[in-house]
Formats: sequence, C-alpha cells, structure tokens
Amino acid sequence: MMPPYQGPGHGIPHTMPDYNRAIMHVMPAIRQSLREARPVGVKHAVTEAALISYLIGKGFDFYQALRIVESWERNESFPM
Repeated sequence: MMPPYQGPGHGIPHTMPDYNRAIMHVMPAIRQSLREARPVGVKHAVTEAALISYLIGKGFDFYQALRIVESWERNESFPM
C-alpha cells in the first residue's frame, strides 16, 4: 500500500513540496510573529503568522500579506 502523499487521485500533489522552499517563503511571517509575541501575546502572534503564511500561499508577497492582515486587526486583536 502506498502512503497517501504518493500517486495521483488522493487530492494531494504527486510530489511533496520542498521543505526548504516552503520555509523560505514563510520565514518572514515567522520572524514577524516572534517579534510581536512579547508585546501582543503568543496567540495573536501565531494567528498573524498563520494568516500571513496563508496569504503568501495564495500568491501575495510578505509585505502585501502583512498589510492585509494588519488591516484585519482591531485594537491589536483579531475579531473572533
């Protein structure tokens, strides 16, 4: 039996993405969240990093993604 990440038809690409390339794309979001963790809290910082990383995956560059995510903040928190 093949692992679920191999082969077509499982809803996952035929080859796994490269770890180094993935980290390179989201590292700015990780660094940003580490800088903000102390003043705004870990939950806020991790949420921001996740949202920025999501937008990077959708094709935005880091600075565009950061501006979008910061525009979603209200009084240094995300509406939930």
